[in-house]
Amino acid sequence: MGATAFVIAQFLNVSYADVALAAVIPAALYYLGLFMQVDSYAARHGLAGIPRSELPRVWDTIKDGWYYIFVIALLIVMLLYFKRESHAPFFATALLLVLNQLFSKDTRWTFATVGKFLEVNGRTFVELIGILAGCGLLIGAFSMTGVISSLANDLLTLAGDNALLLLTMCAFTSLILGLGLTTTACYIFLAILVAPALEKVGLNRMAVHMFIFYWGMLSSITPPVAIASFAAAGIAGSPAMKTGWESMWVGSIIYFIPFFFVLNPALVLQGDAPYLAALGLMTMAGIGTLFICGGIQGYQAFVGDLRRAGSLEWPLRVLLVIGGFVIATPGGGIMPISQLQIMMLGLAILIPTILIAMFLVRRNPIVPAEPVGS
Repeated sequence: MGATAFVIAQFLNVSYADVALAAVIPAALYYLGLFMQVDSYAARHGLAGIPRSELPRVWDTIKDGWYYIFVIALLIVMLLYFKRESHAPFFATALLLVLNQLFSKDTRWTFATVGKFLEVNGRTFVELIGILAGCGLLIGAFSMTGVISSLANDLLTLAGDNALLLLTMCAFTSLILGLGLTTTACYIFLAILVAPALEKVGLNRMAVHMFIFYWGMLSSITPPVAIASFAAAGIAGSPAMKTGWESMWVGSIIYFIPFFFVLNPALVLQGDAPYLAALGLMTMAGIGTLFICGGIQGYQAFVGDLRRAGSLEWPLRVLLVIGGFVIATPGGGIMPISQLQIMMLGLAILIPTILIAMFLVRRNPIVPAEPVGS
């Protein structure tokens, strides 16, 4: 989230700590989904990790960078205890530079380093000024012409009383309006244009702002823009558009998570006594994510390679994704059915699917792993 967390705190008039805590469970679910996707892909294609003998030793790593702990500790104390969000990054950076000069032999700054630092930051500021100035002009124009209130009202009129339809419309609106923007500029833009429509139907404000933030930044991995994916393609030396589609495929769980925490704000630790509810919802979402990722990659944990199911591979994969999505979806609230009913529906889809998959996978011979890049 970076600096955007501070901007969200300003928009919602809450502390930085509240925003950081709200982001914990969605981030954990996203990284869990990424881990499961990569693990399933590796299992399907026969990839192995680096041998343990080649991994760096923990103690050696700690000895090389132990002093960075003080920087992190100072940052946390200033953010959470003193609540000096505007000053904390500067003090932490100053301490980092001092410790680096005292203890690091390989990365000590020289006059050349200072010059490079000023040059890189100058370019960054110039880019940000251009982008933010453009956003400011757009927001000012929208405000003067009444488009801000008009867009929110138009979305509400089109969706009627259907909150799920409104969420879907706002998600695609956020994706389109966020194309090519930096994180902070994108959030400010959407917080003014799109968030009011969701807030007017009574949805939790923290969940709404996290929702538009997530969907606004999805353009980073969604073709045809996919800025982050294209940057990764340059590093990997792979085709840009193919990398973009692959990043969208691997990160696909992120398209579902924002809907989960809007449907039940306990996932962003909002509401009365949300922690117990959040634990249960996170568990169900984690289980659902396991099956979603298994279906997407074609290798289900505890079952095996679904290619061994023969002609039923794709029907089974589709059912795993649907069943996982149903299990992970919070019930109640704006949903027409309860959490128990959703869980029973998900189990009704998943149990026979898993049993059939296990039977077919164990009956058929092992399929050799596809070579990577085929």
